[in-house]
Amino acid sequence: MIQNNSGINKMYYSFILFFLLSVIFWFMTKLSKEYEGTIKFPVTYSNLPDNKLLQENPLNFIEIHVKTSGFKLISEKISPNKLEIDASNIYYKSLTDYYLLISQQKLAVQKQMIKGIEIDHFIKDSILFNLGLLKVKKIPVNLRSDLTFAEGYELKETISINPDSILIKGPESILDTISFVSTTLFQKKQLNSSIKEIISIENFSKESNIRTQQDKIEISAIVEEFTEGEVEVPLTLINSPNNSSISTFPKLVKVTYKVALSNFNKVSSSAFLIECDYNMSKVNNLPYLIPQLVESSSLVRNIRIAPLKIDFIINK
Repeated sequence: MIQNNSGINKMYYSFILFFLLSVIFWFMTKLSKEYEGTIKFPVTYSNLPDNKLLQENPLNFIEIHVKTSGFKLISEKISPNKLEIDASNIYYKSLTDYYLLISQQKLAVQKQMIKGIEIDHFIKDSILFNLGLLKVKKIPVNLRSDLTFAEGYELKETISINPDSILIKGPESILDTISFVSTTLFQKKQLNSSIKEIISIENFSKESNIRTQQDKIEISAIVEEFTEGEVEVPLTLINSPNNSSISTFPKLVKVTYKVALSNFNKVSSSAFLIECDYNMSKVNNLPYLIPQLVESSSLVRNIRIAPLKIDFIINK
């Protein structure tokens, strides 16, 4: 009984093997014959005019009706070969619209095909291009920063950007919409020393076709400890009434400011001019004078004046 089952199993497996071989042979016979079909081929473009740039991406594939064996037709449909299209011979249509007759490149495209694949015809005879005139423009660099300082420390001067503007080039219609370029975010925490670093410029999107002259800039700045200074400055009275004199109380005001430690001894009361305008008080019917800062040292910041009201009497 066991021997009979063994014989049946052998016959069964032999039949399956014979059937599979027959199917494979049939498929190989069928697929070796010539077939026609349409394949989408990815494309790249070369030799665009030097004075023009793409404002929109053209077709990234073309459809070609081909004749070839079944094997190669299936293979190319699954993994088509990338084709290079020569865009040097494009035709003018309107201000920014151009077109390329792909049928004129049939021979060049055929040479890029796998052996045994024959081009029958192109599904679309032309490819459209939106081209803008290539222009150059100089735009300022905008520093994006997020800085915090250790207690008592500040920037002694504004951050220096080198270069502070760069050249960009691209289609005129897109360049007209760009007024500046930004850097990547520059972050520093608890700064207590000067900085000098190279940072990157943010890239424009590939779709914009904008190219920058450079992709990095240098920034530098002096960071220094600041302290508070204080001087007494005499008041200067302007627009006094005719045939009269005015006495002020007090005659001096206190000027408080922030200054870098390295500049502390360079600031004196002579660096400030504080004026009181009698006419302003008269017109506004004020019983006091208002001190106003007219001149100050470039070395100081955060200037405060005290008091903010000056009493006065008119001496006739």
